Amino acid sequence: MNSGARVLCCGLWLLAGCVLEPLEPDLGPLRAGLCEAEDSDRDRDVSYEQDIAPLFKRPFGKAGCSCHQPSSPVTVGITASGLSVGSYADLIRGGNDSHDTNVVPGDPCASLLVQKTSNAPPSGARMPSDGPPYMSPSEHQLLHDWIVEGAHDN
Repeated sequence: MNSGARVLCCGLWLLAGCVLEPLEPDLGPLRAGLCEAEDSDRDRDVSYEQDIAPLFKRPFGKAGCSCHQPSSPVTVGITASGLSVGSYADLIRGGNDSHDTNVVPGDPCASLLVQKTSNAPPSGARMPSDGPPYMSPSEHQLLHDWIVEGAHDN
């Protein structure tokens, strides 16, 4: 066997070993336990109208949810997912797939809204899709606390 054939044979042997060897998925670190369903400030009640709704009403490019606002000129988020954040009722109703998991009163860890606006969503892209900027840690905590407190329309 000449040296070229020998190299080709060894290369094929290595390739076969790699293909036949089960590959482990490239996963990040375990994130279990990072979300806790506790209110970070029990002395402060979070208001939907004063604290949460303004987070969603910010314009495109300002860490808002304009793609999910019916009043926005760009409503691709509503078209793609069925999720509108234009009102409390719409937000609670959820989208085509999220339904009652969009906001789970009392459980921010199970709420898709908290997951998708976090720095490591379990699926798909982090929201808003035009970010950064994204919600600041304090804004995200506010959303989390509002849901812990029951996600009331107050």
